[in-house]
Amino acid sequence: MKFILKLVACVAIFAVSLIAGGVLIQLLHLPISSPFKASPQTQFQLAMLACALLVLGIFPLARRLAGSFAERWIALGSFLFLALGVNTMIELTIYSYLHGDGAAHAVLYFVQAVSVGAGLAFFFGTEEKAVGLPHLGWAAWTGRGIAACVGFPVIYFFFGLCIAPIVVPYYQAGVADLHIPPISAIVRVQLLRSVVFLASSLPLIALWKGSRRELWLALGLAHAVTVGVFGLTQATFMPGILRIVHSLEITADSFVYAGLLILLFGKEEESEPVVSSPAVLAPLE
Repeated sequence: MKFILKLVACVAIFAVSLIAGGVLIQLLHLPISSPFKASPQTQFQLAMLACALLVLGIFPLARRLAGSFAERWIALGSFLFLALGVNTMIELTIYSYLHGDGAAHAVLYFVQAVSVGAGLAFFFGTEEKAVGLPHLGWAAWTGRGIAACVGFPVIYFFFGLCIAPIVVPYYQAGVADLHIPPISAIVRVQLLRSVVFLASSLPLIALWKGSRRELWLALGLAHAVTVGVFGLTQATFMPGILRIVHSLEITADSFVYAGLLILLFGKEEESEPVVSSPAVLAPLE
C-alpha cells in the first residue's frame, strides 16, 4: 500500500506541475496553441492517463538509482526535460507544420521535469554508492560516444522502414498537418536527437545500482514511455492507427537503443567482497 501511495503521489505531482506550468506561461504572457481535437474534459483525462503511464514507466529506473537526493533529482529531471521536452519539440518541428510555441513549451516541460524528477528522487532510490561509468581513456570515450550517436539513427531508420508502408501514406496526404521532410533534414535531426538521448541517459547509467540486464529493461521502458507513449496517448489530432504503430515502433527502437548504450557504457554491479568469519581465520587447536 505504501508503495502504491508513492506512485499516486508522483502522479499527483505531475498533475500539479501541469497546472503550475500553465499558470506560469500566462504570467509570462507566452503564446501557446494546442493541436488537440478532443474536448477539454477528454483531453484532461488523457493527460492524467499519460501522467500515470509516465510515472509507471520511469519508476523501475528511479527505484534502482543510487547517490544523493540531489544527484538523483538532477539525473531524473534532466532525462525528463531532454528526452520528453526537447525531443518532443524537435519532433514537432521536423514532422509537423504545428511547430508550436517554443518558449511556452520549454517552460512547461521544465516545470514538469523539475517537479516530477524531485518526486521520483524523493520517494524512490537509495543513498548508497552507485556503480558509475566505466573508467576509460579519452580515445575510448570518443569512440563509444561516436558509436552511440551514429547507432541511434541506424536503429531509427531500421524500424522506420518497417512501418513505412503503413504510416507514409498518411504523411504524404498531409493528415493532421503531418509531412515528410527531405532525407537530409531527417538525418541531421536524428543525429541531434542521438546527442540529446545520450546526454539524458548517461547520468542514469552512472547512478544505476543493479545488473546490466535490469538496467536494459528499466532504461528501455523509460525511453519508450517518455519518447513515445506519453505524447502519443494524448495526440488526439493524429489518427488512431498512427498512434498505435508509432508507439510500437518507438518501444522497439527504445529497447534496442538502450541495449546499445548499456553495451557501450554499462558497468556490472560489483559484488560485495566475502569476509571470512573470525572462526574460520582462527588457527586450529
